[in-house]
Amino acid sequence: MPQLDPSVFSSQLFWLALTFIPLYLILWKAALPRVTSVREARRARIDADLEKAAAIKSEAEAALADYEKTIAEAMAKAQATIRESAQSFANEAAAQREALSTKLAAQVADAERRISEEKNRALGDIGDIANELTQAASARLLGGDIGADEAKSAVKSIVAGGSR
Repeated sequence: MPQLDPSVFSSQLFWLALTFIPLYLILWKAALPRVTSVREARRARIDADLEKAAAIKSEAEAALADYEKTIAEAMAKAQATIRESAQSFANEAAAQREALSTKLAAQVADAERRISEEKNRALGDIGDIANELTQAASARLLGGDIGADEAKSAVKSIVAGGSR
């Protein structure tokens, strides 16, 4: 192998230095600064994206807090409306019950008054009915008519004797 021949080492070292030094200078002056600038631009873009993401995250958290606050206010308002409606319906039902109670009380009083009138009328008519029955019974049993005055006195004596 000619690379391992010690007699050609000096020429190999010369050519090595002649290619390596310009390559090193080109990389040091041209390629590495570009790589560094690309790397720094990339880092700056990543940092900007992270800052933008943090800003968007804080905006999203603020929007979420606002949304939750709005939902809580809506729920509170809905519950207040429900309570007001329930109270209104309860008041209306109580008023209707009161009106119905008043109406029923008036109907009961009217019915009691009519019953009392009918009872008094019936009690008033019972004497006349008893007199007529007494006349009819005596006519059948005795075979003759008795007068209205005699029938009344017979009924009075029976009523007076029964009330003792």
